[in-house]
Amino acid sequence: MPRLEWLVAPEPDYRLVEQLSSELDLPRIVVKILLNRGLKSADEIKGFINPEFSDLADPFRLPDMEKAVERLVEALRDNEKIMVYGDYDVDGVTASALMFLVLNKLGAQVVYYLPNRLVEGYGLSEEGIIEARNRDVTLIVTVDTGVTAADEVEFARRQGIDVLITDHHEPGGNLPDCVAIVNPKVVRDNDESHELAGVGVAFKVAQALYRRLQQNEEELEEHLDLVALGTSADIVPLINENRILTKFGIRQIVRTTKPGLKKLVFVSGLMGKEISTGQVVFILAPRINAIGRLGDAVQAIKLLTTRDESAASEIARFLDSENKRRKAIDQQTLEEALTQIEESVNVDGERAIVLSSTGWHQGVIGIVASRLVEKYYLPTVLISIDGGVGKGSARSIPAFHMYEALKSCEDILLRFGGHKYAAGLSIEPDKIPEFRRRLQALAMEQLKPDDMTPKLKIDAELDLDEINMDFVRTIEMFAPFGPQNMRPIFMTRNVNIVGQPYVVGRNHLKMKVRTGDKEFDVIGFNFGEHANALAMHGVDVSMAYVVEVNTYFDQPRIQLRVKDLHY
Repeated sequence: MPRLEWLVAPEPDYRLVEQLSSELDLPRIVVKILLNRGLKSADEIKGFINPEFSDLADPFRLPDMEKAVERLVEALRDNEKIMVYGDYDVDGVTASALMFLVLNKLGAQVVYYLPNRLVEGYGLSEEGIIEARNRDVTLIVTVDTGVTAADEVEFARRQGIDVLITDHHEPGGNLPDCVAIVNPKVVRDNDESHELAGVGVAFKVAQALYRRLQQNEEELEEHLDLVALGTSADIVPLINENRILTKFGIRQIVRTTKPGLKKLVFVSGLMGKEISTGQVVFILAPRINAIGRLGDAVQAIKLLTTRDESAASEIARFLDSENKRRKAIDQQTLEEALTQIEESVNVDGERAIVLSSTGWHQGVIGIVASRLVEKYYLPTVLISIDGGVGKGSARSIPAFHMYEALKSCEDILLRFGGHKYAAGLSIEPDKIPEFRRRLQALAMEQLKPDDMTPKLKIDAELDLDEINMDFVRTIEMFAPFGPQNMRPIFMTRNVNIVGQPYVVGRNHLKMKVRTGDKEFDVIGFNFGEHANALAMHGVDVSMAYVVEVNTYFDQPRIQLRVKDLHY
């Protein structure tokens, strides 16, 4: 990746900082960070630090919620057979599990269906609808999918099946003609819920249904573990409702009553440990994702819905082994992609990367595209060609809206969908060269050189002597951390390196730093190549880092985790 440009947050109004620091008994630097993150008053800061579950918005504010609940009540009353139709990623699997468990608890005749990634691809499919017809389903409830499936919804109507869509993806130009579309992005004036994950939308539907049926909504809190899993894994902004749902949901993961999730926590090595969004995103979610990436995700939803302890244990072990297999495929695909780039891409002159191959597994190309974006900081599309069709995964950088870029190429795409930063597409192989040229032209037109310089946003400059355990505990109150609510990044200039920096594990930097009387351990994941240069350079370095607690043999110690180094 190119050298990071550090952007230090501006200094907010000094008098307001002093006033709020005194009123809330918070360190001034913490108040500065919160003001720079958009909070404006003592009440807003209190609400951020100590959110209440009751702060969630009325679910009936979501578009079409009345229609959706009315149709679900009708299906329950008439004992109709309902199919929950989901997606194979973590958001889709958790949303499917949640909707299935809720409807089952309410006495519905309910089944679930997840498309096979390698056979059907993403979204509502004719194969799935035919399966619904064969199982005498009269109502399909989609979760985390459906908003662009106008043709498929029409196909379902011709089979005598109603479709109720719950989704959070960008709508296309032609909305499906169905019972209801519960999607916060269909109505743009609903800012609070605009960025809900698919599982968040499903939870709001469950809330509304319980409210209409005058059921005890507290029962739904047992499913917040699923909401936290899907919301964290889908990398949506962890602010507003997402933050509340995730904060309470992570607590629920620790005390979950779901046998499958308990077993997954165990095989992942997290039993008895504190769980954060980091553990969800990098440890739990990949195991749920792995099986859907490699084919059929049904075992993942079985894991999250079964009450059978032995079945749960068996599936959890299977998911763990599939994740290991997925990692090996990831690595091989990454190596092949890097070889292609070396042979055919001028990364210094081009502003987008489009690669294709007949040998790539469709389930891992999104992960590899993300790694290439990290490495080259350019919009990247990887396309796997199989059976005469190219299926691609796209990842982007802040200055390039990938979904809009694909939309401008829709005349040469078979289908596409997604977000600003991540999208999927299908394309005929002979159209790939034209797609590459057009995406490149769009990137050349839209991206300025500065846009391709990755930025590191520094929340505040900090003296090491300001860091103590009370300060760290205050920072931890910002959790759960995620997009738009990242763990604060601090900068300290001219720290002294104590002793010799060294490398541990797979290229991780370890050292100690000091200013004045304060000395701290430092870890820099994937910063091992800096060890020799730091030793030769001397003792002073400017460091961007986060402050966290590392517990070793039950002894908590403050640790600084490197985000970047300037020397």
